[in-house]
Amino acid sequence: MTKPRKRPDPVYTLRAEIRNVRPSYYIAQDGDRGVTDETIVRLDCVIIEASSKFSPHIGEPIDITLVCERKLWHGPDDQDARPYFLSLSLRKDRRSLAIYSPIDAIWAMPGLIASDSITHVEVDFFEPKRGVADVRNLSLSKVDDMRELEARSGRQRLSTTP
Repeated sequence: MTKPRKRPDPVYTLRAEIRNVRPSYYIAQDGDRGVTDETIVRLDCVIIEASSKFSPHIGEPIDITLVCERKLWHGPDDQDARPYFLSLSLRKDRRSLAIYSPIDAIWAMPGLIASDSITHVEVDFFEPKRGVADVRNLSLSKVDDMRELEARSGRQRLSTTP
């Protein structure tokens, strides 16, 4: 007897407009173990569209933090931290997302946002548990480009009102 196929987990989406970008840089020497540096870009955003289940978040702020950390050792073993997503938090009083990203992408972000080449963030995520969701992907672009791709892919339109 064959097992029934498990349905794939539903994926939800939210889009947010970037209102402000705040880059920072930190470096510290860790004794004889080397140096650690960390680049942080904070995006202050407002949710403008979301899957209908999450439409109550439309109009609310979301803090998105992009981080890159490197450990610079004394010797041939220098290595960067690998990119990975942390969780998306969607709660009544707070919404946030943090990811570790490659350093080149982090340093380019403030300039791309200042030039209006990037104006919005789109996050695809799985069903939250206790207000915290695993992230499937994150994209940064102009909202018109996001909507055009959505129309071509046949995805369901996002809600724009709470």
